[in-house]
Amino acid sequence: MIQLDENETTGQEERAGHNMQNNLSLRGVTIPDDPQIITPKVKRSIMAERYEKDEVTGLPKFIDPKDRVVELGAGIGFISSYLVTQLGVRHAMCIEANPTLCEFIGRVHKANDIANVEVINAVALGDTRVPGTARFYIREPFWSSSLDPDPDYVSEVSVPERPLSEILRDFEANVLIVDIEGGEKFLFDGVDLVNVQKVYLEVHTRKIGLHGIKACFDHLSALGFAYDQRVSSGGSVLFRRVRRRSS
Repeated sequence: MIQLDENETTGQEERAGHNMQNNLSLRGVTIPDDPQIITPKVKRSIMAERYEKDEVTGLPKFIDPKDRVVELGAGIGFISSYLVTQLGVRHAMCIEANPTLCEFIGRVHKANDIANVEVINAVALGDTRVPGTARFYIREPFWSSSLDPDPDYVSEVSVPERPLSEILRDFEANVLIVDIEGGEKFLFDGVDLVNVQKVYLEVHTRKIGLHGIKACFDHLSALGFAYDQRVSSGGSVLFRRVRRRSS
């Protein structure tokens, strides 16, 4: 008979627990019901179909299956899974600062038979800053985590920084989706959006205020993007690159 020490036994029990977990379903996407990530507040939002409702309402109005999508602030991997399974997107990349969520995103993708979406643990930077490492502050629920140390947080982690323009260029992205809990305020200041034609942005008024929203919108306007009222809903706002008129 093979005997296992306590640590090995605990590890096997945890893995068995993962395998036995029930799944949740949201708009055609399967989400493992792991209470370490899907806390009661998150679960209520999913069950009531409030989770990412504004964002999901807008996506079918402008996403094309041929789009190459980079998502900043990928959360639990719901949006990337929705893009692939429901909208037919074949090329997507997830950037997420929380390393625990990066692991969970992989599980969500696996539960939805998604194998072609790269998940990167990083913080995206504008071109005016030198990449290094960033302090990321983790809170409950996970969607309140941010680069801002206020308010109180559960823990902090060091996360590698990567220039946004480099990410977009290497992936040849034409769509950028952003939900980074206030980090949008200065993200687009002087950045090179390369070949991006559509920017879908979650604005966080309670974090950055009206001045922050104006700064964000002004930066995108300076880069040649215009607000698209037809798609925008609630806090989810679409910007499209404006083509120059031929003379």
